[in-house]
Amino acid sequence: MSSGFGPDDTLIDMFRAEVEAHSEVLSTALLALERAPGDTSRLDEMMRAAHSIKGAARVVDVDPAARVAHVMEDCFVEAQKGTLSFSPGDIDVLLRGVDLLGKISNATRDPNADLELAFSGPVQAQVVELRAVLSGTGPSGRGAVAVESAAPAPSPLAVAPQSEPATASPPPPSVTTIAFPDILDSAAVERIRGQFLAAIDSPCATIQFDLRATRDLDVQGLAFLAAVPRHLARLGRSSLELAGVSVEMATVFRVTGLDQPFGLRRGPMREAE
Repeated sequence: MSSGFGPDDTLIDMFRAEVEAHSEVLSTALLALERAPGDTSRLDEMMRAAHSIKGAARVVDVDPAARVAHVMEDCFVEAQKGTLSFSPGDIDVLLRGVDLLGKISNATRDPNADLELAFSGPVQAQVVELRAVLSGTGPSGRGAVAVESAAPAPSPLAVAPQSEPATASPPPPSVTTIAFPDILDSAAVERIRGQFLAAIDSPCATIQFDLRATRDLDVQGLAFLAAVPRHLARLGRSSLELAGVSVEMATVFRVTGLDQPFGLRRGPMREAE
């Protein structure tokens, strides 16, 4: 596969599981929205599903899926703001996007697949359609969308100059620390993976792994740790540090050669305070 994951199958398996789970959410919610166009209660759910797929795709360097999910997420964000509504034709476009994500996910089962070559055309065409939906010029040519959303639009525009200076958000944290449990098994990896994906997609400069409480791990835990430094480097978005590591895990790191990519110093090891 062109993403170059080699023998690290764990994150690819997780990516496929992420696409499968969130595609079901997207399909169900989109069909419900088609039946009840005025019901926007599931927009946040759809936005989070697309966001999760985008993040998972970036971790495993499956760029075709990341591009599709990114524009889908943008569509749901605008719909949440009230600046965009979906016609039946738009929903068809979004459902085709879900279907394409599933095809890309299935293609990752072949380690020799060139995803960019196989999906360049379909992804480009899908992104063009999705951007048309995003701009309000989708299949139905909805000139009315701008009129419908024009009424609520002035309110946030009028309030913004007064409220934004007073409620300015603090700068994002420069470090995100993920605390690992006592046993890093497959169930724990799933939880840590979710935090890891969120950290990668955040503005933080550094991700810290805190393994002070971790005493043991299984094969999936080891595979996850082995894959993380390389993929962070490939993304070029965040640096990785150890906030602390137990004696047991320090031994595992040295025996497996993970001490170097994680920057673990050799020599007598004490648990970080």
